[in-house]
Amino acid sequence: MTRNLPDSEDSSPHATALYEAMLGWLTPLAVDLVISGGGRGEIGLMIVPDREVFVQNGMSLDEAGGVMICARALAALRERLTDWNAAERGASCRIGVALFLAEPPQLNEGEVTAKGDLNGRKIMERRADILDALYEGRAGVVRL
Repeated sequence: MTRNLPDSEDSSPHATALYEAMLGWLTPLAVDLVISGGGRGEIGLMIVPDREVFVQNGMSLDEAGGVMICARALAALRERLTDWNAAERGASCRIGVALFLAEPPQLNEGEVTAKGDLNGRKIMERRADILDALYEGRAGVVRL
């Protein structure tokens, strides 16, 4: 899976750079991500975890409400995002909330294109309850 832009409609150089930088920053925990935030007041991440890395590092694959809730994985995510935000001076690149998706994106639901790219808009539509959970700070959400 590759190249997803915020809200799947923003193809600005800034959005592309943020996506690529965040994906690199979150490696090896993440294999892909969806950036949200349009109309929400802060940038959010819905992260597709590398499940093999989780297992290899003793992180559980436990989930609640479609969100992974492993305390160890969430602590690692918080540390990485705290470091990211500390280095960012502008609000346009600071991450406010993030979570790991429990279910991988589904090709048959239109969440992955034929080319293997994520369809961020479809993911956010299909998983609107998880998107709401992200901004409401429910279980499994890292709020910075």
